[in-house]
Amino acid sequence: MATIATLITQIRYDVEDPSSTRWTDAAILNFVKIGIRRMNRIVQRNRLQFGKLRTELTTTASTAYVSMPDDFDIFDVMYRTDTRKPIRLFEDWEWEELQSTDSLQACQLDYENSRIKLKGTPSEELTLALYYFPEIDPSAYTTSTTMPWSSRLDDQIAEYVGFRLKNVDEMDVAMETQLMADLETQILQAYDVNRPQYVEDGGWVDTEA
Repeated sequence: MATIATLITQIRYDVEDPSSTRWTDAAILNFVKIGIRRMNRIVQRNRLQFGKLRTELTTTASTAYVSMPDDFDIFDVMYRTDTRKPIRLFEDWEWEELQSTDSLQACQLDYENSRIKLKGTPSEELTLALYYFPEIDPSAYTTSTTMPWSSRLDDQIAEYVGFRLKNVDEMDVAMETQLMADLETQILQAYDVNRPQYVEDGGWVDTEA
């Protein structure tokens, strides 16, 4: 896996500044951080598998919530590990209308308190498997930091930063919009094949009828 310093070297050749006469490492690093945040939203929006994490949360008896992981950002799915049944995420209006239940079967996100609320308060300690997309905060990254996603998106981030540096003087917002659309298409073409494919069952058909 590459470090940001490796990526900066690649970017310098793209913008014809291999001797660092125009762009400092610090300046390019700031653009790389922006690129990482942009790419993370593409990963989340399209539910790309390599951007997902799994963790296990433990309920507390008579407590109707579990704490979110520190890096929690976007919910994907949550299961009870004992029954292997999903705990469905409800929207606000559904949650308010949901009647009280004795079994743990529904949840709602409480970002304000960093909790996942549970409908059907657990009466014992249970283990929940949570799949989620993490927040990636590159604010503290340095040139020696390893690139996220095991370097899967390094080329796309380098291309993004290179175009941003070339376009920085023109301040052309349309170019940024087009670039992000092009990069999203590239990422999806590369990784969309890994996403689970859901096929609706049309039911049993009597072929002899």
